[in-house]
Amino acid sequence: MFNKLLVISGPTATGKTDLAVKLAKKYNGELVSGDSCQIYKGMDIGTGKDQPSDTPIHLIDVITPDQKFSVADFQKIGLKTIKEIQSRNKLPILVGCSGFYIDSLINPNYNTFLIKPSKLLRSLLDLFSVKTLQKIYKFLDKDSFSKLNHSDVNNHYRLTRKIEIKLFSPKNIENCKLKIENFDLLHLSLTAPLDYLYKRIDARVNKRMEMGFIDEIKNLLKKYKWTEPGMQIAAYQCLRPYFENNKKVIKAPLHQGELPEGLRGLVKLWSYAEHSDARRQTCWFKTKSNAIFYDITKKNFPENIFKQVDKWYNKL
Repeated sequence: MFNKLLVISGPTATGKTDLAVKLAKKYNGELVSGDSCQIYKGMDIGTGKDQPSDTPIHLIDVITPDQKFSVADFQKIGLKTIKEIQSRNKLPILVGCSGFYIDSLINPNYNTFLIKPSKLLRSLLDLFSVKTLQKIYKFLDKDSFSKLNHSDVNNHYRLTRKIEIKLFSPKNIENCKLKIENFDLLHLSLTAPLDYLYKRIDARVNKRMEMGFIDEIKNLLKKYKWTEPGMQIAAYQCLRPYFENNKKVIKAPLHQGELPEGLRGLVKLWSYAEHSDARRQTCWFKTKSNAIFYDITKKNFPENIFKQVDKWYNKL
């Protein structure tokens, strides 16, 4: 039975998708997105969706921005998708930067799904602001709080769930392991010096503005409110003040130099938010995973990766 699973992880702007596409073409594979932001329909530019034209990619555009979606939801459809790809004798390649999402599919010790939602606690926490929930979770688990990415730390629903898990974890949870498929797994994680990543992130942010990110937000606001789950993503929240403070029609600029002064500062905040995510993602994969790391700034790193994958793929 074909049971192989290749994972390509790493912080944002390391070129994971491009590498995964090349590997998919060589090893008869299909991509499975492990990105917590790209599940939302209509949120393409802000989440940096990179949809290859000739390689299937699953688990993007799963729900609309007004719908809630948890790691438990992702695990359910993620495992199903991987098994379907394997049933066609193809190689599933899980690619993304969301450590919790990836972990939910490959880590048998990931057992927080056993903790059921508490309606009483949730109704109470609904009364609190995001900043108050941040203080509560930081008090409960300072170490875990410091590792949250920008989207998680500013998402009311996700903070509520993390507090819920922390408060209601049973003492015997270690004896209640999730039944994760025993994949023949190879986990490769891309990395790079942070200064190098920051420059790539800034270039990507500028490019997304040129692609029409302003228009994307305008179209989303015709259907959804700023309080919707999907609209909590950092890229959108960072530009929110510009839309709330400017009643006039906003035209999408063609170049970064044409940005209005008020918008220019918010775009910088967006870049800084992604810098923060890159730091947290780097920390996550280095401390929470058993991946083999490849520095994308090193010479011949793609060739070394292909040698590693070839050896694993052809192993009996």
